Amino acid sequence: MNSPSLLGEVLHALAAQCGAFESVLLLASALHKALTFRRLATVVGRFAGLRQSLVPVALAGSAALEVAAGGLLWVPGLHALGAVLAVVVWAGYLALIVRAIAAGRRDADCGCSFGAKSRPLGAYQVTRNAVLLGLAAVVALDAWLSGSAVGGPARFQGSELLAAGALLALYGALDQVMALQPLRGGETA
Repeated sequence: MNSPSLLGEVLHALAAQCGAFESVLLLASALHKALTFRRLATVVGRFAGLRQSLVPVALAGSAALEVAAGGLLWVPGLHALGAVLAVVVWAGYLALIVRAIAAGRRDADCGCSFGAKSRPLGAYQVTRNAVLLGLAAVVALDAWLSGSAVGGPARFQGSELLAAGALLALYGALDQVMALQPLRGGETA
């Protein structure tokens, strides 16, 4: 048994699971924007510091990028492009979060959670977006290294979709745990 080949296959399988998760998360995020457009328009205006006339365009544009990235991750031969677009999306969100924190605006609502409750910005949001950016980069690198960036079989199979569902559930659970005020405030029970 050739262990480097087996290791490559395992890493490729993990990248496929990460790609499925990224796709589902991006598509869910775009749907969230569509369903809560009015609330998020207020949030985006304050968070990104945009003029009110540009807010609907920015919000619709970010949702369109999420749909494009998430959708392209499903398309054989284009999933590398989808992963690169996901990198752009997460890098943009990360830059906005870091900018708000650096400006002393930790209380700004980034609209990053699927819940309606505003959460202070901090290390969790930075780390979360950096991990999502890193996962998207791994998916793009895997597609490029495996040669599947320009063709290949269907991207997601049952196991990848199950993994995506499990990772999305963990993502949501972690988001809820991190929103707990005693945990965020460092208090103990």
